[in-house]
Amino acid sequence: MMIKLWRHAGIIALLLILALNLGPVSASAQIQQTEPNTSQKTARIGVLAFRGVDASRTHWQPLADYLTHSISDWKFELVPMNLVSAPRQIEDKLIDFVVTNPGHFVDLAERFGLSALATREKLDANTNRQLQEFGIAIVVRNDSDIHAIADLKGRSIAAVSRDAFGGFQIAWHELEAQGIDIFTDMSSVRYMGFPMDALMSAVLNSKVDAGIIRTGLLETLVNEGRLKLSDIRVLNSNLHLDYPHKISSRLYPEWPFAVLPGIPKKLRESVLRHLLNTQDRTISKRHGLTDIWSTPLYYGDVQKLVRSYRDRLTKENFAWKISTPQIAMLSGLLMLLTFLGWKMGWIKGRQSKGISSEQSGTIRSNDPEGELILQKFETLTSRERQVLHLVCNGLSTKGIAHELGISPKTVEFHRTNLLQKTEAGTTAHLVQLATRLNYDQGYPLGQTS
Repeated sequence: MMIKLWRHAGIIALLLILALNLGPVSASAQIQQTEPNTSQKTARIGVLAFRGVDASRTHWQPLADYLTHSISDWKFELVPMNLVSAPRQIEDKLIDFVVTNPGHFVDLAERFGLSALATREKLDANTNRQLQEFGIAIVVRNDSDIHAIADLKGRSIAAVSRDAFGGFQIAWHELEAQGIDIFTDMSSVRYMGFPMDALMSAVLNSKVDAGIIRTGLLETLVNEGRLKLSDIRVLNSNLHLDYPHKISSRLYPEWPFAVLPGIPKKLRESVLRHLLNTQDRTISKRHGLTDIWSTPLYYGDVQKLVRSYRDRLTKENFAWKISTPQIAMLSGLLMLLTFLGWKMGWIKGRQSKGISSEQSGTIRSNDPEGELILQKFETLTSRERQVLHLVCNGLSTKGIAHELGISPKTVEFHRTNLLQKTEAGTTAHLVQLATRLNYDQGYPLGQTS
């Protein structure tokens, strides 16, 4: 009898222990046992990668993570873009929101109907101020004989591209105010694409006399230990004494966070609400956000500058229409005669040499066009050269992504940058030029490894 009682007591005790240990399942355990949220939708944020893909992801990923954490049922992904790739990415519906410079925003807004939800307040690490405006710095070597913007006439300058607001168009406007036409009064304008850091290297290495960068980049490179402030001078740097960065221009509103048409109203308003919530220091610090967001500033002055710049390009592109019909006819005849003369000389050259200079894989010392092409290819980063090598060897975007261990989106970014930097226009022409310079072999002309 006693044995039965002890046996029953043991069973009861065991049940009590199990009940205490298992008890109600905790919230964290419930989360672990729950199936993944397969209904979660994806929203893509296109960000202008003006310092390259890696730097772009490092800077903007906390914002994407914050929005994913704050808005239920939505995951936010970053999509790096550049000035050339953005329209195609929008047309292909690869992005839903855009974070870019104000000039690029104005252009995309006119073409695709974007709306600004908020304006960035960029943190200045040196002063701990949140800046709602920015400009450009026109930089020269400290030992340069260029001391003012007016001294740039007849000199060489490096820029991102003709389409870059902070990397060219603001500078065009400032030079025009000084009576300098950047298209006709400079010895050369070298378009180097992104990342903008490469422009600083070109200036420091005396490959150009001056460079155009956005404000803050100079101080960032100094803080990163990549250059000494004493090596560089900024032209007209006393324009805004209360502005914490060295600046050569007027100030313009910071980058907007913009939304494309067709985005659901609930999502659009949720994003806006949580962007404005970053003004709460507790929230921004908790999520590692250095930049915060406020209601959108006025971008009308940006739009005026961009339209004036377009008018200038129109004059340049269609200046030949101003001439009389007789002059146009004579010009056409002269071009025809020049072409025929060149064609006959080219045929004789092939007959005598058996091969054209372009097929020979060399650039002659008296070939200024070839030298100019070579200079463009010399601006390519090591990653861009790797991508170019694989493009020349016939690999697709997916094949290149697999070979280099990067995403197809990153490969597309590099391919677009290659076309922009080399001004090749098409992949076929890019491959032709690369083959001429031995870049199809993975190394430039004159190098063997």
